[in-house]
Amino acid sequence: MTKRQMMYECLSGIDTPMVPYSIKFTVEALCKMKQHFGQAFDPIIDTGSFVVASHTNNGWQEVRPGYWRDYFGVIWNKTSDKTLGVVEQSPIQDYDFANYQFPDTDNLPVYDFIREDKIKYPEHFHMISIGFTLFERAWTLIGMEALMIGFYTEQVFIHKLLSRITDYNVQVIKNAAAIGVDCVHFGDDWGQQHGPLIDPSMWRDFIKPYFLKTCNVAKECGLLISLHSCGDVSEFIPDMIECGVDVFDPFQPEAMDIWALREQYRDDIAFWGGLSVQQVLPYGSTADVERETKRLLNEMAPGGRYILSPSHSVSGDVPMENIQAFLNAARQQCAPNQYL
Repeated sequence: MTKRQMMYECLSGIDTPMVPYSIKFTVEALCKMKQHFGQAFDPIIDTGSFVVASHTNNGWQEVRPGYWRDYFGVIWNKTSDKTLGVVEQSPIQDYDFANYQFPDTDNLPVYDFIREDKIKYPEHFHMISIGFTLFERAWTLIGMEALMIGFYTEQVFIHKLLSRITDYNVQVIKNAAAIGVDCVHFGDDWGQQHGPLIDPSMWRDFIKPYFLKTCNVAKECGLLISLHSCGDVSEFIPDMIECGVDVFDPFQPEAMDIWALREQYRDDIAFWGGLSVQQVLPYGSTADVERETKRLLNEMAPGGRYILSPSHSVSGDVPMENIQAFLNAARQQCAPNQYL
């Protein structure tokens, strides 16, 4: 059975010969891994990851040292945070995008990434990852403060902007599906450490209708749907299920009760993540990492619909031995429900 086949079975609620697992690295952590293992280190093959994500956040243009322009014209300062950075300049001002040109959906580097990844990793589970999908794309385009104020004072404009972003996402999904992927992975942070970033009723008025439309198109294209949303978004999980989300990531143990959520929704949605990147991985011992990883395998994974993973990309402050402890535990699975 290939890794792709095991992912499909697991996400449908079937125990598989191994619990699928994945691990992602920040730029700093990936550099650390390459220094340790050599420049030939492959973050998919050399970790055993089941998942390959071709990402729309790759292939940006560096406009000056440490500053990058994405396809929407947003300038990002990556001088400190080299993986994502912070928005330096948004291209739309004064609630007016009449003269703004959205990216050409037929000419994005991500399509070449998909083709290359499918050749390089033929037995893996392939996703197109659309970063800053909707809420995040809106605030990067006009600024967070302008978006939050606009929810109250510029509602017609905000709906038009979200509708236009949705049109863009829909075409990207159709193009990726035509090339051949298994899943669309949406990245749209709706939460903070202790609850949603915006009032849930506002989220349901402004974000949910457009997210639902995007998910419907993904389903029509025969794709599974994965959603990444940081923070405590537990209040939105019934909405995710209603929209057709198949798997939720990153499942942060510090932000939500992952064990209670797993029990409550195990028949309706899969979960991906759960191993703390805020405490256990950076500050725990190797024994702590091994213990928590095996607990996830023993208590979270049975019954399928669970992907073992750290609860976000591994950062550069995580000790190498802790990364290795996670990978060793992930690799040493014997059979469903029987982990060393």
